[in-house]
Amino acid sequence: MSVKTEEKKKFNFGQFYGKFGIIIIMVALFVISAVAVPGFLSAYNLTNILLAIACTTTLALGATFVIILGHINIAYGSELAFIGCVACMVDVATGSVLLAIAAALLLGIVFGALCGFVITKFSIPAFIVTLALTEAARGAAVKVTGGQTISGLTKSFTFLGQGYVGPIPMAIIILIICFIACYIILNKTPFGRYIYAVGGNAKAAEASGINPNKVVFKAYLLDGVLTGIASLILMARMNSGVPGAGLTFEMDAITAVVVGGTSMSGGSGTLVGTIFGAIIVGIINNILTLLGVDSNIQKIVKGLIIVAAVIIDVVTKNSAKKAR
Repeated sequence: MSVKTEEKKKFNFGQFYGKFGIIIIMVALFVISAVAVPGFLSAYNLTNILLAIACTTTLALGATFVIILGHINIAYGSELAFIGCVACMVDVATGSVLLAIAAALLLGIVFGALCGFVITKFSIPAFIVTLALTEAARGAAVKVTGGQTISGLTKSFTFLGQGYVGPIPMAIIILIICFIACYIILNKTPFGRYIYAVGGNAKAAEASGINPNKVVFKAYLLDGVLTGIASLILMARMNSGVPGAGLTFEMDAITAVVVGGTSMSGGSGTLVGTIFGAIIVGIINNILTLLGVDSNIQKIVKGLIIVAAVIIDVVTKNSAKKAR
């Protein structure tokens, strides 16, 4: 065997982790939790994990598009509160879940369009724009509700977050539909290819005839639609419109995307990885709760997970570059 052949077969951590790392982490975490945490494997608990991540995973699907572009949205929690509360108010006032859904989707599109327009038109960093939106949307949620919880939702509305179709929770069915639609958009359409191109190198993409601003704007529109859907799931699960809802949800969504292998610097990432990342975050949240870990400690753990995921991303990219 020649030296060149041996070099080709030499183990490369970056390539290996890129292919199998997230799966290995998820399986290992699941096995450890099953052995070490009492009650983890019960059907009730596993269903609770899926229901708990339905909202944040829907958010994470939209965040994947945005983060692949090298942008970010840190306003998810506040957007959820405002959009969800307005949708609940429409449902209570009209008795029509369809109008409530339409209101949530329309507001999601408005928020997405606002972010996309300001970011692309004025070249303001996405972090700043969505930071401002965080305050504005949270204040708007309290203002429109008078700081009061919206109760009296129709059964059709609560079905979105609490109902079942056979043995499958409706919230999971909604998530699966969103995933399939997003997967097709990202992997089977020109727009999906443009996302990766602009995220990898916006100037090169523009030189090849792609309009980066238009791509970013459309990505935030899609992100807004998914935020609207997530708000319906959240409020339906809570059986009310709560202006203080959604706190730290952006943390779980972004953590799921980053843990799933999407690079914060843009240009790479997959929706399948995001799903695995969301499951990992959901399992960690669940076992920490089952073990009675203080909520503040849980926040520390999530922060450390994000840092670890970014470090792994840098290491794997450097390792893969050396291999090439």
